Amino acid sequence: MAEKYNLKGEEKVLFKLRSLYSSFGYKTYKMSRFEEYDLYARNKDFLVSSNIITFTDTDGKLMALKPDVTLSIVRSVRDQNNSVSRICYGENVYRVSSSSGTFREIMQAGLECIGDVGLLELCEVASLAQMSLTSISKNSILTISHIGIVESLLNQIPDILAPIVAKALSARNVSALGALADNNPYYSEPLSKIAKLAMISGSTDEVLSQLSDMYVDEKSLSELRTIAKTLDPKRMRIDFSILDGMKYYNGIVFRGYVQGVPSAVISGGQYDKLMRRMKKRSRAIGFAVYLDSLERLLEDVPDYDVDTVLKYSDGDDINVVLNKAQEIRNSGKSVVTLKEPDMNLRYRELVDMGGKDNA
Repeated sequence: MAEKYNLKGEEKVLFKLRSLYSSFGYKTYKMSRFEEYDLYARNKDFLVSSNIITFTDTDGKLMALKPDVTLSIVRSVRDQNNSVSRICYGENVYRVSSSSGTFREIMQAGLECIGDVGLLELCEVASLAQMSLTSISKNSILTISHIGIVESLLNQIPDILAPIVAKALSARNVSALGALADNNPYYSEPLSKIAKLAMISGSTDEVLSQLSDMYVDEKSLSELRTIAKTLDPKRMRIDFSILDGMKYYNGIVFRGYVQGVPSAVISGGQYDKLMRRMKKRSRAIGFAVYLDSLERLLEDVPDYDVDTVLKYSDGDDINVVLNKAQEIRNSGKSVVTLKEPDMNLRYRELVDMGGKDNA
């Protein structure tokens, strides 16, 4: 008889994601639970949460329980000149949970593609992000953007205005962007285009057509167009409000959402800027799946706590009771032995060693 495993919802998702990533040649990467705190202190704005659990090691170094996986992988992977490292992971990280607001050990999955990354790899990773979402829920959508398009417009306005404009775009505050264009007529053209980015909507073809009419950075637009065509148009949309981590990300960026979960369950993109900051020449793209965000969605509450309650008394032969319990387990059922059933215990059937069986 095959052994029966009762996997939790997030474990089932992790198993499916690992199978998906390995089918594309991604190799599982294992790492330590902690790193030197300095790695995270220098890159706090790359992290989902800036709260980090620290401790002092026996040699006096300040260490941190790992709040992120990407930084550890980038730190350890060597530069690739003419090849690509495809890495996937399923690791526990330690940070403030979006669901509870407290520190938790959180299971996180994801992948990183590092090295001589070209358009093919960008398309592959974006497709894998969408496939990851679909494996979690059919009611999902991948939102994508291109930092190059936004930066090409931000570079046309004064540095003092850029953070204000970026914040307004991230919030899709069209009125604020319009006011900035009115108050800064010399920069009205790029500001007006950014306001249009905030309003842009429709099918993929319609959005790409609107972008072409705006004469945005052609190289970035061509890249976005190629990547978008590799995705299922029914489960994706272009959204230029995705601006988190512009210090680290360049090129394509994306977030993934599933129905029933208010926050993004997938986040990622191309992070060549992070590679340069960490003294690496390689290009890179990747994403993380935040399994803690899926807890309620994946919660699988069983109808019963146990299949069978085996009721016995002090006068019953212990070996007979134990053998009977094992006989029930061998049939594929779970069983607990009790003198009196717990009122709070949910069970399918009651087997009485005194000869009375009740379903």
